[in-house]
Amino acid sequence: MKKFGIATAIASGLTAAVLSIAAPAQADLGHNTWVHQIGPTATAPQVDTSVHGSR
Repeated sequence: MKKFGIATAIASGLTAAVLSIAAPAQADLGHNTWVHQIGPTATAPQVDTSVHGSR
């Protein structure tokens, strides 16, 4: 049982090391700037609101 605990501790340490190395690779500032520059925009066609008589 002691070997199982040591193996678990080593596996946990390696997993934490891999995740801590991979996390900074996702912190790309160029992508972050791009995400903040885009925003919701809406466009609507121009509608003719003048009154037209049917006669």
